Amino acid sequence: MDAESIAGLIGLAIGLLVLLALSIFESRTYRREHDGEGMLHHWVTHQHMPHWMRRRH
Repeated sequence: MDAESIAGLIGLAIGLLVLLALSIFESRTYRREHDGEGMLHHWVTHQHMPHWMRRRH
């Protein structure tokens, strides 16, 4: 591998780590602000589940 390939892989790894860290931070913030309900659960129950399947809580 040449130096450019190594630098590109390092940049990709750093970018993915930053994306993962921001996703975790946003998820925790959302859960804290919405009484423990996660983003995915909120999205599924309010958008893509029929009314008769929604869980009451």
